[in-house]
Amino acid sequence: MSQAALPAGILDRVWDGAGDTWRWLRGVVLGEWEDQRSTSQIVADAMVGFVPGLGSVVTLRDLIAVIVRLARHPDKREEVDEWILLVVMLLPLIVAAAGALAAGVGALVGAELGGFLRAVGLCLVKKGGVALKTLVEFLNAHGYGNAVQALREVKFARHKDALVRGLNTQIDKLIELARGLQRRLQALHPHSLPAWLPGREAALRGVHNCQAFIEQLQSLREAARRKIPEALLEMDARLGALLAGDVRAATHVTHTLPTGQAAPAVARLERSGDETALRNPHPPEPGNTRRLPERRLLLVQHRREYSLADASGRPVGAKPYVPGVTRVENPALKERSWDQVKGKVQEGWPDLAREYKPGQFASEYDTFSGSLRPERVSAGSSQTFKRLVSHDQGEFMDRGAFWNRELPADGHDMRAHSAIKEGWNKNGEYVELRVPPRGHAVWKELHALQEKAAGRPVPYAEELKFWEGPAASQVYKKQNDQGRWVDDEWYLAGGKPQQFFDREQMAVLQRHGFITPRQKTNYADFNAETGNIVPQDGPWFEVVPLDVAVPPPKPTGNTP
Repeated sequence: MSQAALPAGILDRVWDGAGDTWRWLRGVVLGEWEDQRSTSQIVADAMVGFVPGLGSVVTLRDLIAVIVRLARHPDKREEVDEWILLVVMLLPLIVAAAGALAAGVGALVGAELGGFLRAVGLCLVKKGGVALKTLVEFLNAHGYGNAVQALREVKFARHKDALVRGLNTQIDKLIELARGLQRRLQALHPHSLPAWLPGREAALRGVHNCQAFIEQLQSLREAARRKIPEALLEMDARLGALLAGDVRAATHVTHTLPTGQAAPAVARLERSGDETALRNPHPPEPGNTRRLPERRLLLVQHRREYSLADASGRPVGAKPYVPGVTRVENPALKERSWDQVKGKVQEGWPDLAREYKPGQFASEYDTFSGSLRPERVSAGSSQTFKRLVSHDQGEFMDRGAFWNRELPADGHDMRAHSAIKEGWNKNGEYVELRVPPRGHAVWKELHALQEKAAGRPVPYAEELKFWEGPAASQVYKKQNDQGRWVDDEWYLAGGKPQQFFDREQMAVLQRHGFITPRQKTNYADFNAETGNIVPQDGPWFEVVPLDVAVPPPKPTGNTP
């Protein structure tokens, strides 16, 4: 396709309003890796899709970009344009199954047919809708038949199943790539490498990030089953509006969005078992500026250890659990495992079975699974440790015993892999522990505490001693008819490495300023209105026992 073959009017439209040439070209080259592209960039990208070979490259480029964006940013999954973009990039890959989609476009076959589908879809995204006229002019001017007639025959919704299968195939490929990288990093045994070795922390982060990305992709797969059909209906509606000459309707979302207006009456939703999901059909009461007009409640028979769940009743990060049947991934250590290593307490390591009241002993070893290793970090080390804290708890929480070398990726990761129940930590903030420098006076105080815990003299060394191992799985609890707490039907898998420090030593380090002030985690799944981690896909529900009065709505940050 030479430049001379393009009508001047099309080139004028492509370049019109492009602004700085480099920024325009960058947007075309990066495609969906670039945010906020202009209309001319969208048109140029659509045209590139017609070039044999190059069209396949840019389509794959954009498909990976959209999948990664939707996987890593669950909030994007609520934007219908993101799902339209995903469909747009999948269509060329299933063009054989969608061959009848563009019947009547004359010479459009094979790669050109895929380019046509991609170009039409791009013109249905946001302000790209105003570029459809340019595309039609291009097709008609270059012998592709009656483009308008072909567009009238397009029905995106009929290809729902093929698109879902196509996405699953691409997700499987990305998961296999991530697992391959994870296996290579694990083969380096980064946990056993010296702390001072360059690249050790990067390898540890890489192993964790690979696992987090795999889980994000799996979550995206589940969301796609619901969102792709919605996007296809939206695309058909927008295309129909464009062909009818209603550009305004075509460039705005036509499916239902929360508007703050009174919600329509919603039927009572019955669930299996003793749980019922309800939505309040009335508008928000005066002074209540909740984001959604509905109040979503999940009424349950007995009290639970969590206050928020998705529509199925699942708390964030949890897996189904059947008492006596389900075998958890990370079973808690037994006392006999602690007996094998507890001699380290006399060398200055924290006592996980300390006597906290006369005749009452802790069993904090059961928060670990698999292996429990005595570790140490020397004075002056650059190693830091992070501790997630609940925004609604006092500063006493900042000097707790449990820490991580790296922050979890998000709230879901915290619940699922650190196995931190909602009742223990609603999150929102974190603190950082820094190792004191050599010769600092705090080391003498810490050594005195080590000897106190050991009950005997301990050789002096300027080092922090702690236990490290995988977090044990945690089963949620619920109250039964007799008021006793028993196993619920959900559990948190755990498995992420955690570190346990002596609490009294943490208090000393906090007093000397080696535990930083709180900082925001800025997790995408931390909802400021509820002050809690919320489900990433779909609406969340307030879990309310039937024997408890429905609590009043919480005020939000938008309340005047």
